[in-house]
Amino acid sequence: MNLKDAIRALLAGEEIPAPLRQQLSGLDPESLDEELSTLRRRLEEQENAKLSAEELLKKQLSAALSERDALLTRHKALERRELIRKLAERSGCEDPEYLDFLAERQGVDLADDQAASAFLAEAAKQSPHCFRASVNPGSGAAAPALPGGALPEEEFREDRIGRLVRQLSSAPELR
Repeated sequence: MNLKDAIRALLAGEEIPAPLRQQLSGLDPESLDEELSTLRRRLEEQENAKLSAEELLKKQLSAALSERDALLTRHKALERRELIRKLAERSGCEDPEYLDFLAERQGVDLADDQAASAFLAEAAKQSPHCFRASVNPGSGAAAPALPGGALPEEEFREDRIGRLVRQLSSAPELR
């Protein structure tokens, strides 16, 4: 019985024999991973030994080019994420992932400031729930507030709701 049969027996609720149980108890998955990587490395070395110098260089060049392409893709993704983070911070968007989704779906060039500003204005109109609300006090008698219109910090956390409550504390009362 091999490992696959043992797993199948366990899933079926069957009993596995004591010798196999003892063999499985001494099994170390990490050593299996190390052994597999060692075997793969040896196989690649043997395959490389069969290749001519030119073929070996072509293979190494191909591997280097694919690694470069993967790194470029990752670099572009990181740059985009940073650009989205800055735009979200500047515009007051509290859901940068959604903002990125919208920009990707609409094909907006976020590096173009004018296009990005137009996109952010439209996104704020279409999805106001993703942006910080800006409540400005109007004319009229304001409710009594702490100096500077601040609320005690122990009452409200500084999240979206906390900011709304803090902004509303200095808004006028409607009568």
